[in-house]
Amino acid sequence: MIGGVPVWPPSALESVGLLYRPLQDLEVYVEDKDSEVFYLELLGRLIPSGKKIKKIIPLNGRANVVDLCKRYNDPSPALFLIDGDLDLTLKVRETGLKNLFQLRSYCIENYLFCLAGSREIIVETSGKVLPEKALTTEEWESFFNYVNEPLRELFIVFAAARVLAPTLRTVSLGYSSISTQKVRKKGREPDLAKISSVIETIKVQSLQFTSEEIWLSTIQEIRKNAQDIQTIDMVSGKDFLLPMLDMFIRSKGGSTASTESLMFRLARHCSINRLDELGAALQSVLDGDVIFSS
Repeated sequence: MIGGVPVWPPSALESVGLLYRPLQDLEVYVEDKDSEVFYLELLGRLIPSGKKIKKIIPLNGRANVVDLCKRYNDPSPALFLIDGDLDLTLKVRETGLKNLFQLRSYCIENYLFCLAGSREIIVETSGKVLPEKALTTEEWESFFNYVNEPLRELFIVFAAARVLAPTLRTVSLGYSSISTQKVRKKGREPDLAKISSVIETIKVQSLQFTSEEIWLSTIQEIRKNAQDIQTIDMVSGKDFLLPMLDMFIRSKGGSTASTESLMFRLARHCSINRLDELGAALQSVLDGDVIFSS
């Protein structure tokens, strides 16, 4: 029990699939706890019409999802969904596992980071501004472009530390480590000086475990390997992009009551173009086909 809330062992969570099997066409197992409503909203937009997912089953960690996937031999359709994490930038993938789908972004929250969803939240909050005036393409691009490269470099450094100094805190430092409260009630804004400071701190800490030469060559290799990955996929959506987006939406007159509210509303309105691959995986498993992680 944590904080008075019971924590179910993985074996008990796995059995939830059996209980809901008669009520749904597909079982979906995920890493994150307390994420069911969000996932139901988002995946409900991806599954074919007439098909049902009534229960998302969180297994409290990637290792538990992968382990069940390896053991799963039931004929009932099931999809096992895991994040890309820093492995995405390191070009490390889980491969060859039946019906395991590893996102090609840091986490599922990355797909919520988009102009369309942000604009709709601003429109809903206002009730009187037209969508095309609520948030323009130019405003959206300006909002993210100035921090694009610094955030990219930050996560390249995080990935290098993952390889060379895996005990260091990196992503868990969170958005507060690279942001500043400039205007009260509008949230914390990205601070380029703080991003540079965190990058330097991680480097100095990492050099306690390795040499400068190895550090620089590792950074160079990761930067080269990550050339084909967009920054909005590399950076943790949950820990960095969503808090930054919340600040931006508030600055444009939108508002949300909590992170959960923001995620749910974005799941309802975000563009699903970048989720085509996940939608195809859901379709394949529903059709009785076997997909393999790659």
